[in-house]
Amino acid sequence: MALKAVIFSGLLYLSIVYSLWFMVALWAFALYFYFRSFFNIHQYLASFLTLLIASVLFINLPFTVYHLPFTIFFAFLFFLLLGIKNLIFIRREPLYYLLNSLLFLTVFIYFFSSNNFDQPFWFLIKSLAIFSATFFLFKEFLTVSVPVPLGSQKRNLMAVGSAFLSLQFLWVIAFLPFRSLNTASLALLVALILEDFIVHHLSGTINRRIVLRNITMFLILAMIIFGASKWSP
Repeated sequence: MALKAVIFSGLLYLSIVYSLWFMVALWAFALYFYFRSFFNIHQYLASFLTLLIASVLFINLPFTVYHLPFTIFFAFLFFLLLGIKNLIFIRREPLYYLLNSLLFLTVFIYFFSSNNFDQPFWFLIKSLAIFSATFFLFKEFLTVSVPVPLGSQKRNLMAVGSAFLSLQFLWVIAFLPFRSLNTASLALLVALILEDFIVHHLSGTINRRIVLRNITMFLILAMIIFGASKWSP
């Protein structure tokens, strides 16, 4: 599995440096190894598609001049995804939380890095794309992590509500004079708190202590992000 991640990283690096034809080879490679085993195909499909699409979109962003860290990051995501899907890892739940969080962070970084907020049409298209990505990631999270069975309508409704709240928050913090990584981290914090509330609500364990804990964590971590951010016009 580690070898597959290395090949994924190499093909992604070549597609950035040389030609998009290597991206075609990357997609063929990724599709083959994901669908090679039919086990858990549908359960983690949202993570797989988000990973592949993001690997293409990120090529055009300015910070992808740092080729090696960029390729290693996506190879690590691919490594996690295959290991979770094929039950290679023993303790899969925390690793899935890590994968889900990093994919959310990737989506949010793309939203804040492609600076076309002054172009209403493209801003709307990008917002719809981000809403779709977060909807499917929230829906997958509900399928994988919530310990109680949910009907498809209830799952879709909760995923839509969470994606809508996340998008509203993205629009608000888009006006902050922060770098994309800082604003994306703030958006990720909101998404993780939403997921925590959902899990505790559906499992019947939500109480005042959980609410106060999440509020406190949000305030502390938000202050850290604000303090570490460089305010830029």
